[in-house]
Amino acid sequence: MGRGLGFKQRPGNNIDENLIEKRFSLSSSDNEESSVSQLLSNISLEDIRVATQILNYVEDIFNTKVSDSKVIALSDHIHKL
Repeated sequence: MGRGLGFKQRPGNNIDENLIEKRFSLSSSDNEESSVSQLLSNISLEDIRVATQILNYVEDIFNTKVSDSKVIALSDHIHKL
């Protein structure tokens, strides 16, 4: 995820590592990975950005760290609105 990260890019192109703001990766069993992959395929990058902004705001206001897994959960809720 990053501003303009995929603009004019094609699969297989190299991405400038300095442009990457955040990475999401799966680390679970095959069954869980499949369901999470399917879930993410339906969520837009904009929904993920909004969820990330909300959770960053929560971290600032409450002076706490929110788990990265919450980004996916909140993105899913935003997507369903």
